[in-house]
Amino acid sequence: MNIESAPHTKLATQQALRLRRLYLAFGSYGFTLLLTLSCWHLGFFAWPVVVAYLALMIPINLAFYIAIRSGFNLRFADPSLTFAQLLASILPVFYVMFHAGPARGAFLLLAVSAYLYGLFQFRTRQFMAMTLLALSGYAAMIALLAVYQPTQVELRVEMLMGVAFAVTLLQISILGGYIGKLRRKLNTKNSELEARNQELEVALQTIRDMAIRDELTGVFNRRHLRDVLRLESMRADRHGGAMSLCMLDIDFFRNVNDDYGHLAGDLVLKRVAEIAQAELRQTDVLCRYGGEEFAILLPQTPLAGARITAERIRLAVERSRYYAVDTELRVTVSLGVAEYIRHEDPDRMFQRADDALYRAKESGRNRTMAAGLMVAV
Repeated sequence: MNIESAPHTKLATQQALRLRRLYLAFGSYGFTLLLTLSCWHLGFFAWPVVVAYLALMIPINLAFYIAIRSGFNLRFADPSLTFAQLLASILPVFYVMFHAGPARGAFLLLAVSAYLYGLFQFRTRQFMAMTLLALSGYAAMIALLAVYQPTQVELRVEMLMGVAFAVTLLQISILGGYIGKLRRKLNTKNSELEARNQELEVALQTIRDMAIRDELTGVFNRRHLRDVLRLESMRADRHGGAMSLCMLDIDFFRNVNDDYGHLAGDLVLKRVAEIAQAELRQTDVLCRYGGEEFAILLPQTPLAGARITAERIRLAVERSRYYAVDTELRVTVSLGVAEYIRHEDPDRMFQRADDALYRAKESGRNRTMAAGLMVAV
C-alpha cells in the first residue's frame, strides 16, 4: 500500500464503521416506531402523535447521516457523535411517553436500551451526564403531565418508575465506564503492538537489505546479483529477449589507496557507485562484485545497448571530480560487456564479460570492450 494513501484509507474505513453504527441506530428508531404504531392501534393516543414522532425522527436521523456522510462529524472530538445521537434519540421517546398514558413504561424500557449504545464509547463522566439529562427529561415530562394532564399521572407509580429508571441508568453508567476503561487499555495495547510490529518490520527490512547490499556503497552485493541473474536467465531461456552483463573496474585504484589512504579509497568507491547508478534504469542491477570491481546486469538489453550504457558510465566517471579527496584527483574505469546467449551457463557470460574487461585494461584502460570484439569501443 502507498504510504501516503494509508491515512486516507484508514479514515474511510472509520467513516464506514460510523455509518454502520448509524444504521443500527436507525433500527432502534424503527422498533420505537413499531411500538408507537402499536399504541396508536390499541388506542392509547391518536394518529397525530405518530405523525409528530415521524416528524421528529426523520430529520434527526437525516441530520446525523448527512453529518457523517459529508465528513462534518470529523470537526468534533467524538466523530461518532455518540452523545449527541443518544440525547437526540431520547427527545422523540419522551414526546410519545407524554401521550402514552399507562403505556409509558414500555417506552421507558426503549430509552434504557438506546442508552446501551454508549457502552463502548462513553467514559463514566459521560454516562453520568447522560443519566442526569435523561432523569431531568423524565422529571420534566412528569411535571408537565401533572400540570396539563393530572388525571394521567399517579405520582407514587411515576416516582417508583423514576427511581427504577435512575438505578438502571446508574448501573449501566458504572458498567459502561468499566467497559470503556478496558476498551481504552486494549486500544493502548493494540497501538503499542502496532508500533512494535512496525519497528520489527523496519528491522526485518534492514536485515534483508544487509543480506543483499554492500555495506560501503549501498549497491547490491554479489550474492544478490547471482540470484537475479539466475532468474533473468531462466526468463530469457523461456521467453527469449536480450540480456547483457557489464563488468567495471576502477583503473589504478591501488594508487588511490597508497597515495590518499583507504578512507579516500572508500569515498572513491562510493562516488563511482553513485555515478554508475545514476546512469542506469530502475530495472538494471548494479552490484559491487569485489574490491574495486562492479558488475551491472542489464535485462532486456542487447550488446549494442549495453555498450552504449557502459560508455555513458565511463564518460561520467571520467568527468567527475573528487573534491573530498583531492581537487586534482582523476578517476577512470575500464569496462567489459557480454550478451547472454540463450541456454548459456550464466557463469560463462560472466567469464566472457570478465575477459572483455581484461582486454580493456590491457589495451590501455579507460575504455569499454565487448566480448568477442578485439577493438575498443
